[in-house]
Amino acid sequence: MEQIKDGTGKGYLARVDSDNRLRTYAKSASIQHVVSEHEEEAYQVIGIATLSAGTVVALHLKNISNTNMVVTYLRHQVVGATGGTSFPNTSNYFTVGLGRTYSSGGSLVTPVNVFGGSGNTAEVTAYHGDPTLAGTAKEIDRWYTKADADMNTFNKEGALIIPPNQTMEVSYVGDRTGGTIYTRISFIMGS
Repeated sequence: MEQIKDGTGKGYLARVDSDNRLRTYAKSASIQHVVSEHEEEAYQVIGIATLSAGTVVALHLKNISNTNMVVTYLRHQVVGATGGTSFPNTSNYFTVGLGRTYSSGGSLVTPVNVFGGSGNTAEVTAYHGDPTLAGTAKEIDRWYTKADADMNTFNKEGALIIPPNQTMEVSYVGDRTGGTIYTRISFIMGS
């Protein structure tokens, strides 16, 4: 009779079930979970800005590391919008863009490591509060606001990759004259 040994020299034998199949164990988890648990390199950052007519930048990120920043989720919401055209309409929307650079204004915000207690920090520069940006954004996504306090989440599943020295932003384009926009970006570093 043949036996399958563990290969470590400890003498463990493989288990077989009643149908003569090897017993195995597998765990399925999102890439964000795996990177957070094993590398402690999963982060979230929140951007807040006051609405005004035109384009308002809720959150701008620049990858200043030597590895990729991989975006997994984006969430945004408008709360307390005043003035302008009633929702829904084609004049008020969130947009996700790539490529513009920080010029001035806004406030620095620090991404938080979602592995509680980790000492790792993201090598990312983040501004919120409507910083001034230079250049033209390459729009990759858009979402039209349906109602006040309506929230939307984009699951990017790691397809949105920001290489070293590249940027991304979440902005709001509209004719509202007051209210607040909230944006949260979830990302991992180095995968």
